[in-house]
Amino acid sequence: MDYQNLFKEYQIPYELTYIKSGWINVSCPFCGDTGFHFGLNIYYDYCNCWKCGGHNLRMSLTKILGIPSNTLTTILEPFQIKNKILAKLNEKKSLNKTKIELPNYPLSMAEKNYLLDRHFNPGELIEKFNIQGGGWLTWKNRIIIPIYLGSKLISWTSRTIIADREPRYKNLENELSVIDPKKIFFNLDNCYGKSVALLEGPFDVLRFGDNGICGFGISLTKTQVLYLSERFDKIFILFDSQRIAQKKAKEYGMTLSGHGLDVYIVDAFSDYGCKDAGEMSPFKMKELKKELFADYSKYGIPF
Repeated sequence: MDYQNLFKEYQIPYELTYIKSGWINVSCPFCGDTGFHFGLNIYYDYCNCWKCGGHNLRMSLTKILGIPSNTLTTILEPFQIKNKILAKLNEKKSLNKTKIELPNYPLSMAEKNYLLDRHFNPGELIEKFNIQGGGWLTWKNRIIIPIYLGSKLISWTSRTIIADREPRYKNLENELSVIDPKKIFFNLDNCYGKSVALLEGPFDVLRFGDNGICGFGISLTKTQVLYLSERFDKIFILFDSQRIAQKKAKEYGMTLSGHGLDVYIVDAFSDYGCKDAGEMSPFKMKELKKELFADYSKYGIPF
């Protein structure tokens, strides 16, 4: 993201002291910071306040710029540049699309009830993840979950609300996406720092929140492994306790550790009386995250 010209356009004071290391700094919109302690990474599009910690990138930009959240994507479009991730993803193949738009259907009552039955707050998910309803045609009875990279919409996935219907998750076709979903991860814009949790599916990530990601297939692609190895230092793999899932977690662990990452397999869900992250209550998830990032040795099995 070309933050420098973006902030010039909107007359936002900024500091370039750390620009050589990939950061541009402004005053934090969350903690009342009067200095320039809020850093935005110009290569990987994530942000962090050196006083109050990491924050959601999209929410941070709307507060910094003083704009409505539904106008952010349009406003940022002229300032988008190919960051390191986009360059790696597309160095061998041109983009399928340069820009896409969501169907923009509101959540139906059935879709809201599905979320409520799973102990999710629909309003919170709309604000943080910009989830939407499936409408009445292709995505009927599905909740659309947008995939952003550097605040740019690159694709989306969807989850059916009908019990036992397959496939549970359905992605936007590769040729209709800016980037093939299977080459990237969901929720990257809500990750900060050098540690991340790799979960199984988007609803696990919706429960986990910041610093949690998931892929969109049964195995990691070479592009995904490359991305993780360049962006993070430490990976916690949190798959459900079933034998097949734990076997896949170990395969991922061996692959990622072979690329120099500090990898931990975490099998903690049974301790909280559930089978996966998506089934956890918000309170239990907050408790798990606190224990995990404070003392990963309690649950983690290192490679």
